Amino acid sequence: MVFKKGFLGKSNGIPYIRSKEILISDMVENNYVIYHLSIKNNDTNTLNFSMIGLQLHARNQAFTPENQVFTPANPGIIIPLSSWVISEIEEENRLNDTLLYPDQTLEGIVIFQVDNYTTLFDRSFSLKYNTTPIPSTSFEKSLGALTVAEQFDYSIAFDTPPYDIHGGNRSYYPIPVDYYGRANWVNRTVIEYYNRFTERSIPEQKQKLEIAYAVKVIPEKDVTVFHTSEGKYKSTKLYVVDNNGEEMFNRSIFYPDEVAILDYQTYRPFSENMPQMFIPQATIVHLSYYSRYGWPQSMLFTYNNQDIILDEQRNITLARYNDFKAHSM
Repeated sequence: MVFKKGFLGKSNGIPYIRSKEILISDMVENNYVIYHLSIKNNDTNTLNFSMIGLQLHARNQAFTPENQVFTPANPGIIIPLSSWVISEIEEENRLNDTLLYPDQTLEGIVIFQVDNYTTLFDRSFSLKYNTTPIPSTSFEKSLGALTVAEQFDYSIAFDTPPYDIHGGNRSYYPIPVDYYGRANWVNRTVIEYYNRFTERSIPEQKQKLEIAYAVKVIPEKDVTVFHTSEGKYKSTKLYVVDNNGEEMFNRSIFYPDEVAILDYQTYRPFSENMPQMFIPQATIVHLSYYSRYGWPQSMLFTYNNQDIILDEQRNITLARYNDFKAHSM
């Protein structure tokens, strides 16, 4: 059998998805790594593909020579949310045990549940079928691009601070731990702030908090970025397509400052005069974040979706964010 691996598309990458639900002082945290596999039977005989043969190997958190080995999980619906990355995962075909006939190709995702999402940043992380490694030439590039995307300070690009507190007041600094603000955009610093918030404040507050964070990485694509204005109200859409004309994603643009474009080392907001852009060997990173906090009669909701395109040198050439906040009464 010949394996090609990737994440949610015919491209290699490293994804992860993290969810946490806390009620009073009880905490449930789930972390998943998901691969899209393309498997072809190059033999002249029918082969038996078994899910139990797939194993995810990762060095343990103490970074000792001992390996952790994870086998495929079937968690059902991972997170029942409409956030973009998460909903796309739920639409994917999941691999199962099957017979592969000569020259037959099978495609689908395999899900592994891991103990900690930092496991996915361990460079010893590898996927095997029985004892055979499944190679990924783009793993290092995906990991490097993801690190840049998660560590970037998006206030530089969007001219907007990360935190929204007290009904629209925006702040560049973390809010007090006893008050739950909402994120305008996310990076790893913001995510970890909310993670510490859950650990420190929930036992005292006696409230419920749900958090979900998902990432999708698509490396090594020659992409073209362009926009159109259509319809009676001139709705503007941003399109990203690869060199085969396949659409990687499209997004509606409601406000110019939702999109930042690198222009001679300076980030500028989108404008209708933006020329078509060609970015060779680009890596696309999608981030989705969701949180729900409070009591059943009074909940704060936050949805964040971000699209980042990095060039071959890992410069963020385009970034887009969209956030939605609500308060149920």
